[in-house]
Amino acid sequence: MGDVVIYTKTACPYCRKAIEDYTAKGIKFKEVNTSKEPQAKQLLKEKYGAGKVPVIVEDGKLVSIGYNGGG
Repeated sequence: MGDVVIYTKTACPYCRKAIEDYTAKGIKFKEVNTSKEPQAKQLLKEKYGAGKVPVIVEDGKLVSIGYNGGG
């Protein structure tokens, strides 16, 4: 698995679940909190068409918008 980025927002239970699952699986990732980095929220809309989080990106390719425990 390549570079993984999980875009989140503060107090999002689905974001927390994605982070917990990836951590439990030993998958290294970078978290980008769109509540703290508003330019990241704009990037998600423009690049991936995402209007909600979490958004999971691997090697620059969209893996998931929203999260249901799949990962």
